[in-house]
Amino acid sequence: MRTCGAMASLVEDLTKYRRGKEWLSKNIELLKEAYRGRYIAVLGDRVVDQDEDGYSLIRRLWSRGLYPGPIIIKFIE
Repeated sequence: MRTCGAMASLVEDLTKYRRGKEWLSKNIELLKEAYRGRYIAVLGDRVVDQDEDGYSLIRRLWSRGLYPGPIIIKFIE
């Protein structure tokens, strides 16, 4: 039953994504102080990487085996 495994993985990714969105919303002011003018990658309740260039950030995440599913990438203004 590969479908069940894929569905469980999707649900897990969506749960992590939702947790990340909530954490990002609660901590946006602190993130602005620390990362203004940069892209951040949020997974769950933490920043896992950051860069001034969004493409470089994504490439680095992929090289570490981190794919966009549950990760939020946001430019901090």
